[in-house]
This record gives sequence, C-alpha cells and structure tokens, in this order.
Amino acid sequence: MSKLLHIVNGDAFGDKLRASGIDGDILVWRESLYEGPIGMQMSDSVLLPIRAAYMNRRHCIPEMLFSSAVREQEEALDNLATNVSEVVLWLEHDLYDQLMLHYLLSRMYAMPSRAFQLFLLNIGEFPGIDLFYGLGQLTVDQIKSLHHKWAPVQEDQLRLAYKVWAAYSASEPLPLASLIEEDLSLFPFLKKALQANYDRYPSKLNGLNAIQQLILTLLAEAEMPISQLFHQISKSISGYGLGDLQFWSIIEDLRQCEVPLVQLIGGDNLPRYGDPLPPGFENWRVRITEWGKLVLGCEQDHLFLSGIDDWIGGVHLLGKEGIWRQNTATMGFLRM
Repeated sequence: MSKLLHIVNGDAFGDKLRASGIDGDILVWRESLYEGPIGMQMSDSVLLPIRAAYMNRRHCIPEMLFSSAVREQEEALDNLATNVSEVVLWLEHDLYDQLMLHYLLSRMYAMPSRAFQLFLLNIGEFPGIDLFYGLGQLTVDQIKSLHHKWAPVQEDQLRLAYKVWAAYSASEPLPLASLIEEDLSLFPFLKKALQANYDRYPSKLNGLNAIQQLILTLLAEAEMPISQLFHQISKSISGYGLGDLQFWSIIEDLRQCEVPLVQLIGGDNLPRYGDPLPPGFENWRVRITEWGKLVLGCEQDHLFLSGIDDWIGGVHLLGKEGIWRQNTATMGFLRM
C-alpha cells in the first residue's frame, strides 16, 4: 500500500516533483476540463464516447486513446480509498486548474468511503517570480521548499467543490451565475476563475467571447506571427491556463467558420495532437478579414453569421440563434 499520492496538473511539473525527492507516488491528471461536454463523472458510459468524439474532432486525439486514458485516471481515483493513506493535490490559480481542483474534490466528496487524508497546495504566486504562470516554472529546489506546505482540505471545502462542479456541469449557465455571487472565499482563486469562465460565453454585442475579442483587437492593429499572437494572448489572459493546442483550435474556429474572421498566411492547417510544428511555422501569420473588422466593431454578429457548436461545461452552444450569451450589464446570461 502506497502511503502518499501526489496528484499534479501536468507532466512537466510531475517530472520536477519526482526529481525533487519528495516522498510519494505521482498521478498526473491530464483532462482538459474546460473543453467539451462535462458531467459529474467523466468516465460515465454515456458521456465518455461523446467527449472522446469531441476531442477527436477538436484536436485529432484518437478516441480509443482518449477514452482509455480517462478510464485509467478515474479508476485511480476510485481506488484511492484502498490504496493510499494521504493524497496531496498540487494546483494553480487559473481556470484550467480550478476546474480540475473542483472536479477532483467533488469526486472525493461523493466517495462512499474516504479513509485517506486529503491535502491541498494551491498557489497563484511564488517569491522571486514576477509573472507566475504555474508550478511548471519552478525549479527542483523551489519545489522542495514547498514540502509539507500543503493544508488539510476541510469538509466544507469538499461540499462547496461539489456544488461548484454540479453548477458547472448543468445544462444551463444560470446555476453558475447564481453561485458566482456567493461567498467563495474557501477557495481564494475560485471567484476569479468563474469570472474567466463567464467570459468564455459569447457577448450579446457581437457574438465573440473575451478571447476571440482580444485576438481580433490585436489583429486590427496589424497582422501578427501566430506564435507571437499566442504568447501575447497567454500573457494578457493568464487566468485561463491556455495551452497551445487550445489556442490553435480557437484560431481555427475563427478561420474555418462559415464567414471567416481571420486568415492564416504561410500554411494550411494548424498543428493538432501529436503533430510537430511544421517547417517555417515561425513565419506563419494571422490577419483579420474585413468581416472580422465588422464583427469587432459590432456592425455584424459572429453567431448570426456563422453559428456555433461548442460546449462550456454542461452547456451546449449550438446553432445561430437562441444561444446563451453574456449579459454584461448584469453579469448574468440571456438567450438570443
């Protein structure tokens, strides 16, 4: 029986934690929970094939590979009660990690037997690092300094995490809009993460979400190398924890829709899962189209022009009309 298990948010940090010599086994959690359809348990027999098909369509991840990886992770969670005596979660402040945190805690809260002790290390900064993106930035020595800095997870935190995940998994965004008004101080980074999630919804003004709006705003000034655009967007919205694959798919959404808002110069298709960067990728550029300028200026509406087929948690945004959008006047939602 392994006495201690660390659950971490990525392979880069997992490798450094392993090199630090801190005792315990390591489970790397690789689910990107801000993409695709979501449920209360990700290995659900109805949900998983739908989710695997989405990830295949979105990133070209083989469906069998994706499904088997999810089942393996979920089985590791199910076996915690019999395999370990202590679990430590190492996570960050951004939306990617906050969703991971609340899913993991909600699953543990729902376990019929929880004999292990549960601890959390959740940080949004580190001494000496001016712009903290995440744990993967830390050196092995810096990681060693965090040994036993984790805090016990309390029962009221588990209850709140379950409530958060149930709201995020709901088929309408209204439970989440209600939740964001509550006292969420048990998790210091949660409210900001939920606000970032709110910004993922299309605007009632032009059908763009906050990331799409920022992309077009930057491109309206000048066309830009796509790598530079990614780094600039990542720096501006570090609260998302956006990866390169996710960013490429956002660009493709704007480029391959019915009425394209951006144009790719230098290549045909952006990299997908397992693809190396193509030759000369550093010279590929992105340019806003005339339609993109009209949408950016709120003279046209992206969803009325091209429609949408995507998910935010349990909410399926599908079609050209009747789509849940941000009601920026109230921080609520409306359908239009």
